[in-house]
Amino acid sequence: MCPRCGVERETLVHALRECPSARAVLRYGGLNQKLFEGTYDRCVDWIEDAARVMDKKAMSDFISTLWNIWSSRNSKVFRNIEEDANVTWDMAAALNRDFRIFNLLDRPMIPKPVVERDWQKPESGVIKINFDATIHENTGWYGLVARDTDGFVLGGRVGMSNNVSSIEWAEMHAMEVSINYARSKNWKCVAIESDCASIVNRFNSSKEDLTLMGHQLKEIRKFTVGFNFFTVKWVPRCCNRVADALSNWANLNKSCMDFNMDFPTEIHDIVLNDAIK
Repeated sequence: MCPRCGVERETLVHALRECPSARAVLRYGGLNQKLFEGTYDRCVDWIEDAARVMDKKAMSDFISTLWNIWSSRNSKVFRNIEEDANVTWDMAAALNRDFRIFNLLDRPMIPKPVVERDWQKPESGVIKINFDATIHENTGWYGLVARDTDGFVLGGRVGMSNNVSSIEWAEMHAMEVSINYARSKNWKCVAIESDCASIVNRFNSSKEDLTLMGHQLKEIRKFTVGFNFFTVKWVPRCCNRVADALSNWANLNKSCMDFNMDFPTEIHDIVLNDAIK
């Protein structure tokens, strides 16, 4: 039972998001109201959704705030001290300022790794499918694009899924559509990429997942049996720009369709930029 509200069983997502004490801090700090919508079984899924709508500075502040919410929870548990929301927020704000001052004055001890920032062409004989999804008013909109080793577009699809409770469910549906799209084309060597880390990790995990989503992913894996080569890989959003643009285009135009090389003109420049890298 939650030691602060005493209403629900304490989980990490409850302690940092659902508990009234935690929500008071987040609302005091002006957190985007969209991040209070929907339900989450895992805290990491909520944080991942937050990362989709925040820039780096806001995300850094958000993580510091969560750390201070957990610290205030420990004060209640171990010292029986209940901090006001403004106190917890002020501590988080002070911590953020200190970090920024330190980062300005001191060079990092560990250099940042060099990361590829462009879409990478697949190996010869492999078809690469990138997919992405967005959500609007409980409707998921997805986009997928298939390209060959030269970066040429072989085809793709945009569409929708109804009654979607979270972006993760929308992404999972887009993954299923991508796999079935490859099967319909009779492609035997397929590499699939997505910027949704949680779905990719859960799909590739060998651990048993007893959740409803875990059961659905288990069913989706069965569709991959007929491939000679098949992988699902996470990539940063900058390497998934075409699929991202397609899902947003589908949402904006409320469009469901397949295309071959006659893809929407709105993504032409992004496709060309990926192909010439």
